[in-house]
Amino acid sequence: MTRFPRIATVIIAVSMLSAAAGEVRADAQVEEKTEFKMTGVVGAMVNVFGGKAAREGVTNETTVKGNRRNRVTANSGELVDLNEEKIYRIDYARKTYTVQTFDEVRKQFEEGMKRSKERPSEDSPKDKKEGPEYEVDFDVKETSEKQVINGWNTKRMIMTVTVREKGKKLADSGGAVITSDMWMGPQLVSYKEIADFDRRYYAKLYGGLLSTGDMQQTVALMAATPAFAKGMKAFNEKKVTLTGTPIRTEVTFETVTGKNQPRKSEEEQASEDEQTAASRMIGGLMGKMRKRQSSEEKSDDGAAQKKSSDPNRSVLFSSKSEVLKADGNASADDVAIPAGFKKK
Repeated sequence: MTRFPRIATVIIAVSMLSAAAGEVRADAQVEEKTEFKMTGVVGAMVNVFGGKAAREGVTNETTVKGNRRNRVTANSGELVDLNEEKIYRIDYARKTYTVQTFDEVRKQFEEGMKRSKERPSEDSPKDKKEGPEYEVDFDVKETSEKQVINGWNTKRMIMTVTVREKGKKLADSGGAVITSDMWMGPQLVSYKEIADFDRRYYAKLYGGLLSTGDMQQTVALMAATPAFAKGMKAFNEKKVTLTGTPIRTEVTFETVTGKNQPRKSEEEQASEDEQTAASRMIGGLMGKMRKRQSSEEKSDDGAAQKKSSDPNRSVLFSSKSEVLKADGNASADDVAIPAGFKKK
């Protein structure tokens, strides 16, 4: 049975829970480059079959004008109109586009939620014990390091979010650590406007389906790793309180095995969704491919060395994002279907 994508649900919930009340409306255009890396079977598949974009990252340009937002990546665009409550997906190479209403998206989302609740409760049997409660610790360190990145003066700041079992030490009970290495620049109005638009978008799209209580429950009950939801929610809430704009951000999410926990293998630490029959069938092949890529990964960003330096830590995923350009000017054409494009 196909599982409802609960990680996506949690991301939606986290975005809405951490929404800030931003009423400033301004044109905005931001160009960013983003890289995302996962470990385990899924990560190996993405690295091998995902092409150059998966290995080197993707660059996208996001434009907001009024209640319209267009996000262009390579030859694809996603145009959102909050007034029309429609999503236009544009294929610039083929000069075509498709349209989906918010109602249609909500219906799909609702049906997915319903299927998730109706499927055999293998994840939560009646006699299953409730998981542990988690506490979150913050550490924000402002360094003296400075750097000019893409024309902006930045200062390095390292934020660490530690999620551990309530009343216990991380080293004993295990948990998760989210480390965000940020180079903070000036407050960019364009960057904030786009973030505000996305929060308004998710609130309008899913707000009727996920009440505050539902969202909190969704975050708390995430099946793969409860610490993920707890940590990411706390991370996003803390991040919006920082002064300035993160021009370059490197985020690493690590799971930690405590002294009082049995040491798990890399395969056992993989998420439940990776333990499907299909994943197991190709696991051997992916393992061989990972070995061939290991030298490249070690020299790429140091993640492999960091993982091996502490046997009790395992990198679940890492990401790197960088603001390349930011402008407060946008035209109506930037958030419109180009002339001559045909609806599919």
